[in-house]
Amino acid sequence: MTEEETSVIPYCHECKRPLMAIDFYGEHLKGCPTCNIWWTPNDTLKSLSEADLRALNDMMHRTRRDD
Repeated sequence: MTEEETSVIPYCHECKRPLMAIDFYGEHLKGCPTCNIWWTPNDTLKSLSEADLRALNDMMHRTRRDD
């Protein structure tokens, strides 16, 4: 992702939390882990599987504890 893409922090229209950018098996997605709403670079909507969403949440919590 370019610096311009990561410098703007849009918010989820559902829960109002900041959206995040992830690399999902080589595919760049931007979305909300709380609502499980994700967009591809060409604005295709997708959802992560429960297992992938759980792994993402676990990773986010581990990262926060390490700070």
